[in-house]
Amino acid sequence: MIDKARFAVRLCLGSAMLLTVLLRLSAATGAAQAPIDRDIGLMQKILKQRPDPEIYYRLGDLYVQKGRQTGDITYFRLSGDALDAALKLMPTFEPAHRHLAFVRYALHDFAGASSEARRAIALESRDAYAYGVLGDAQLETGAYAAAAATYARMIDLRGDLYSFSRRSGLETIRGDDAAAIADLKHAIMLGQRFGEPPEGIAWAQTTLAQDYFLMGQLAAANDQGEAALRTFPSYHLAFAILGRVRAAQGRLEEAADYYRQAINVIPLPEYAAALSDVYVAMNRPSDAQQQRQLVEFIARLNTVNRVLYNRVLVDYYADHDLAHATAVTLAATEFKVRQDIYGDDALAWALYRDGQAAAALPHIVAATRLHTTDALYFHAGLIYAALGRNDQARVSLQRSLAINPHFQPLLDQVANREYARLSADRARQYAGNRDGR
Repeated sequence: MIDKARFAVRLCLGSAMLLTVLLRLSAATGAAQAPIDRDIGLMQKILKQRPDPEIYYRLGDLYVQKGRQTGDITYFRLSGDALDAALKLMPTFEPAHRHLAFVRYALHDFAGASSEARRAIALESRDAYAYGVLGDAQLETGAYAAAAATYARMIDLRGDLYSFSRRSGLETIRGDDAAAIADLKHAIMLGQRFGEPPEGIAWAQTTLAQDYFLMGQLAAANDQGEAALRTFPSYHLAFAILGRVRAAQGRLEEAADYYRQAINVIPLPEYAAALSDVYVAMNRPSDAQQQRQLVEFIARLNTVNRVLYNRVLVDYYADHDLAHATAVTLAATEFKVRQDIYGDDALAWALYRDGQAAAALPHIVAATRLHTTDALYFHAGLIYAALGRNDQARVSLQRSLAINPHFQPLLDQVANREYARLSADRARQYAGNRDGR
C-alpha cells in the first residue's frame, strides 16, 4: 500500500534526464498502453542503461501496484527481485525495505515481512506504512494484541485510507463490527478526498462489502461492490463479492456471471471453488466438475501457489468432504506458523471432516473465542453435534444462521437441516420430560 505523494521516487539527475528522453520517445506508441505498463517498460529501459537503486525501487513499486490491480502473484515476485536489487546497491534504502516487507507479506512470508518492516522502522521510525505491514503480518499470525499496538502507532503517525482500512481488519476479527464499518467508511472518504489511487479506494469498498456480507446485510454489500466497480472497473475483488451476494440472494445466473468475470481477470482458486458451488446449485454438474479441477490445478501450479492457496485448498476439501488426510496435513502444517483464528478454524474443520471431532474441539473453541461475526459458528455447530453436545451445537448453528442464513451455497442448506434436526430433538426431549412428570 503506497502513498505516492510521500514516497515518490527522488530520481538522480542522470536517470531523470534519461527518463525525460524516454517519455518523449514513447509518447506516440505509449498512448495505447495502460500508464502503469508504460512506466514499467520505461523503468526497465533505464535500468539497462544504468543500474540505480531508486529506479529499482520505483520498478518494484510499479510491480506491486500491478499485482494489487490484477491479483497476479507474478508481479509480487518481480517486485521482490527489483527491491532486492535496490538493496544490494543501497542496503540502508529504507523505502525499499518497507516495500519488500509488503511483498513478503503478499507472498505469505509473514516472518520475512515482519523482519523487513522492522528494518524499515529502524531506519525511519516515523514510517507509518512500515508499521502497517508489520501490523498486517501480526494480524495474519494471530498476534492480535501486538497488531493492535502496531496499528495504533500507525494511525498516530498517519491517519489515511490505508491506516484506517488496515485497522478495520482487526476490529472485524474482534467482533467490533460497528468500529470496523466506521473505519472503512472513514478510509474511503479520506481516499476520495485526497485523490488516492482508485485501486486502493476500491479495495476498501470491497472490504466494506465483505464485512456487510458477513453481517448478512446483502443490500449494503451489493451497494459497496457496485461502488468498487465504478471506482475501479473490472476489479476482480468486486466481481467476486457481487457473485457472493447474488448467490446468497438465489440469483444464480447472475452469480455465475460475476464469478466468471472475476476469473477472466485473474483465475484465483477461491473464485473457481465458489463458481463450482453455484453450478451445483444450478444443476450443472459437468461445469461444476470443470471448476473443481481448476481449483486444484491453480493451487498446485507451483511452490508459491501451494503456499498462497494452502488455506483455500483446506477449506475447499473440507467444504466438499474430500481428501480428508490431505486437508488435515495442509491445515496442520500451516498452523505451525499461522495461528490466527482462521488457522484454528481451518484445522478444526479439516479434523472434523476426517472424523476427528474431539481433536477439532479445542481449535474451534479458539476460533470462536473473539466472537467474530462469521459463519465460523456453522463449523462449531457440526463439531459440537458430532460430540453429542447438542445444546451447544444448536446455539452455534442458530448464531450462524442469524448472522447470515445464506453464507455459502450448499453449506447453508446443511446448516438449516442440522439446526432443524437439533431443534426437533430438543422439542421432543422437552415434551418427554413434561410427560414424565
